[in-house]
Amino acid sequence: MANKRRPKKSVVPYRKYVAGVGYVTNTKTVKEMKALNGQGIFSDDEVESLSSDLEAVNLENYKENSHLLPMELYAKILDYAIDFDNDENFNPKKRTKETKAKIVYKDYALVSRAFYYLMIPRLYNTPHLTSKNFLAFMNVLDADKKMKRNLKKNKDEILQPYVLSDFVNTLDLSMIIQSGKNSIISKLLRRCSSNLVEFIAPQTSFGMLSLTTLKACSNLEVLNLQLVAEKVDLNELFPSLNKFKNLKSLALPRSSYNCDLLAENYTLRKISFDNDAIWPPNLEDVTLSGNLTNDFIELCFLPVNLKKLSISHCPLLDDVSIYKILDRCGSTLESIHFQYPLTKLRSDSLDDVLRYCSSSLKEMSILADNISQYFFLDETHFAPNLETMTILCSGSLSQLNKIHPDDITIALVENRFPSLKNLYISMRIGWDMKSDDIEDLITVFEDQGGSIYMIY
Repeated sequence: MANKRRPKKSVVPYRKYVAGVGYVTNTKTVKEMKALNGQGIFSDDEVESLSSDLEAVNLENYKENSHLLPMELYAKILDYAIDFDNDENFNPKKRTKETKAKIVYKDYALVSRAFYYLMIPRLYNTPHLTSKNFLAFMNVLDADKKMKRNLKKNKDEILQPYVLSDFVNTLDLSMIIQSGKNSIISKLLRRCSSNLVEFIAPQTSFGMLSLTTLKACSNLEVLNLQLVAEKVDLNELFPSLNKFKNLKSLALPRSSYNCDLLAENYTLRKISFDNDAIWPPNLEDVTLSGNLTNDFIELCFLPVNLKKLSISHCPLLDDVSIYKILDRCGSTLESIHFQYPLTKLRSDSLDDVLRYCSSSLKEMSILADNISQYFFLDETHFAPNLETMTILCSGSLSQLNKIHPDDITIALVENRFPSLKNLYISMRIGWDMKSDDIEDLITVFEDQGGSIYMIY
């Protein structure tokens, strides 16, 4: 039996932390304190100070209006916080739309229920997928879809404000390394097809079934198939690409076949394309790779409004085809990249690239294997807006010292690259970094306000 005559213990008043308000004291605790004040446990000043805290904050009004700021401002704050987490040099005044998958910390969703609902679209907008969490991500989307289907079938009155798969805008599967069925990627594309904007295909598990499902992604703007290891049928791929009216960036797979068959079917009109154009109409960034042939380049013209062009892993293209491409869209190019291997090119095949795309070019990557010293010494090669140049090299014995530092120094002294600020040079080119020629190049380039970087 409890001892009722025993005096009650004095407890510290309960204080609750409210976001945006501070610490709030419980009303029930204050009433108990006032009752205990008759026993002389608390002084009158302590009770009055605690009561003033309650008068400053009206808890009933706070429950009705649980947010001190509009939800739109909280959403803006979360967006800025996520951008700061991914980039320490982020400038809110110069915010640009990023398509790269962002790392979003789940701790933001634990602040309150309102923050949880705000974070759900951001967690699934650009998911950071790896081999460890890929299957869990698939299971969550499957469970969510089944739950919504059952609720719709049972006509339940519970409101479901969102479907998780509709929030997915970017699918970056470049880190997924698995040997599962091709139906897994096809299933994922079908789930996220409604609002998918960017898709980077994995190295494996991407076959014909995935290409067929890709047609459902009508809002696609970025498609990167460069990592796909399996051979892709171009005769099936390009009819699908022609349906993407909003596609701006395209990277073709490194391994492909039926390129000549596609060119023949396009010429004989055996395959129907919108506006008789084999390429999507709004393309701005193209990466050519795979077994593309010279006949394909001659018959299937690239769009005129290209801004970025990359050519790599094209063993069947010669310099004539490359200059046909540059003759058509070189006037609008802002960035051009040539990457090893381009086995059909000669040792001086790319010497005249600047004659075709010098007016608007800002960034350039060239192979030392396919240029000679006349690339820098020819007086007709002038690039007034070029800001970044990268000189790559395969490292074979025949390419050592093919380009001399004095060649670049003469081009800079003659002011043929007046806007050049960044020069990246491969270590495989075989230059002696302690020689006087390198010191002369560094001195001239620093006077122009530029910097030289050695890369591997």
